[in-house]
Amino acid sequence: MIRILFAVGLTWFCITLSAQTSDVPAELIHYPEFVFYNGQVLTADKDQDFTIAEAVAVRGNKILAVGSSQQMQRLIGPTTRSIDLKGRSLTPGFIYNDGDNSVPAGDILKDSMWGGRIQAHLGGKTLDEALATLAKIVETEGKPGEPLFIKLQDQWAGKAMQDWNRATLDEVAPNNPVIVYMDANLALANKAMIELAIKKGLPENHFHLDRTDSGDYTGWTGAQVSGFIGRELRPWPDPEWFDEVAIPMAVESLANYARHGVTVATGHMSAPTMTILNRLFHEQPQDLKVRVYPGLDFLRQTPNAEIYLKRIGNLVDFSLVDERGPMVTIVGASVGPHTGAPDGPISLLTIEPKTNVIPDLSPNTHGFNSWTAQSFTGMKQEALTPEQLRQTDYYNIILARQHGWNVTGIHNMGSEGIRLAMQSVVDAEQQDKLYVKKLWRPQSFDHNIDWMNEVYEFYSSHPVLKDILRFGVNLRIVIKQRDAAPLGIKDVIEAQWGMAGLERLAPLRTLLQKGIPFHIEGTEPGDKDSSPTWYMQKAVTRIDQHGRVIAANETLDRKTAFLALTRWPARFIGSEKDLGSIQPGMLADLVVFDGNLLDVPIEQLAELRPLLTLVGGKVAYEDAGL
Repeated sequence: MIRILFAVGLTWFCITLSAQTSDVPAELIHYPEFVFYNGQVLTADKDQDFTIAEAVAVRGNKILAVGSSQQMQRLIGPTTRSIDLKGRSLTPGFIYNDGDNSVPAGDILKDSMWGGRIQAHLGGKTLDEALATLAKIVETEGKPGEPLFIKLQDQWAGKAMQDWNRATLDEVAPNNPVIVYMDANLALANKAMIELAIKKGLPENHFHLDRTDSGDYTGWTGAQVSGFIGRELRPWPDPEWFDEVAIPMAVESLANYARHGVTVATGHMSAPTMTILNRLFHEQPQDLKVRVYPGLDFLRQTPNAEIYLKRIGNLVDFSLVDERGPMVTIVGASVGPHTGAPDGPISLLTIEPKTNVIPDLSPNTHGFNSWTAQSFTGMKQEALTPEQLRQTDYYNIILARQHGWNVTGIHNMGSEGIRLAMQSVVDAEQQDKLYVKKLWRPQSFDHNIDWMNEVYEFYSSHPVLKDILRFGVNLRIVIKQRDAAPLGIKDVIEAQWGMAGLERLAPLRTLLQKGIPFHIEGTEPGDKDSSPTWYMQKAVTRIDQHGRVIAANETLDRKTAFLALTRWPARFIGSEKDLGSIQPGMLADLVVFDGNLLDVPIEQLAELRPLLTLVGGKVAYEDAGL
């Protein structure tokens, strides 16, 4: 009886309210700003068999409702923009985690810099030409005593490891401190730069500072010494660089994300990048087109991690928020990578050896461990003393976890790098001293391509990893291999690991079957070979740049590939409650495509492009043809 009376009363209330609606001030009636109908709405609301709806209503910065066209059209008000999708796909915004360079200075640690500006990488047709260019830079650009930071093109770094030494730099730069970065970790410094670093506080006995048996500096510096020089000694770029270069480049880059339907860029990012993002947010918010979720790299390759943490505490989840919702959010801290790139001298740190060592490209069989400066110490991680281990980014992960910082943006392409990074997470979780008992966001590794049985076994034997660790997988580097053009080497992965090695990389279906939480990484989108639809197509076909199918047994179906670029990267950064799917209450980051993602012939999928991109219910990009 009570239920009947309640139902009758509720019905009377609704009828009365409806009758009086015309008398309610317009300010109190908030109709949806957008209603999309008659489409294929890929909600990504579940990890499999997700809902495919017809229509969506957007009110404010969030999804109001999802359902049929008839249901959503009933919500249309006098100011609502209603869009007939005409059978086209409406999706959540795509999330790219390899967004280190989405804003300038994202990877400033290893960038070339002199004269108050970030400069191009050092290269040439020969290594001698590169050295002559370096000498010219010192002579014409460097003021006496000014530190110069040089990034050598990756393909020349392996040969430079063999042909250059400290005397090489002392000769070309007798009056300037100079460091040449071979990658983010290994660098060669002249005596003046080493002495300046020690003067500024670098621990003189740090084992990443290489010496001869007689105690003289060789000039080779490992990750934490390279990082100290690259951050503590590097001045910030001049204010003019921010105004004339960085801000315009950031505006263009973020608009490019929006044009391709990418609504979140995340990755390890530097302090100057944060200043650029702050300026955009406060000075020209209309140009902050998409959300940027940095993993701050204040812990990356530094011997001063404890000092930083004691001063800033925990800033995870601190955000810059406007009417679209959080536009800049700190999602963790970044530390340095274990491994390098396949075309760099450090190379992939792997369990299995290379089938073909190319000394001029990368003179090692299993790659070098960057945390141990193995390229000149010769030491594996298990050979380090406790004091040496404290002088690596292993200890920075331990410290980060103590203070409740999750770590994101660890580059681990090689299998041994993945295994060692997992070990550091297990050790960090099991330590006695934890100021924050449970992390707010997950530990997240990216670039993981080389999966071996030993890696799977380690993951399965440590159940704690299931809830706290997420993986990004770089499919692009498998499908579109890099070349070392100056050395005349094509397809550097295949050249070193053979076809069998190439085919074991990025095992997407195996990861799915084993229940390992992964997503497909996206980098800054280009017109043809890194758009969301391109990644989807390649995950389904695995057809490489030569027309070959690479590891046909590791393909994904189209729906799963879609999830691996939307719902799952949201999980990677711990934002799955707000981003990556279309559900009531989620942030309204939406993309309208010019076709149907699930039904278009697979060979045409990469050609589909966005017609409209919304970020927090606001138009970030719109094609004139919509």
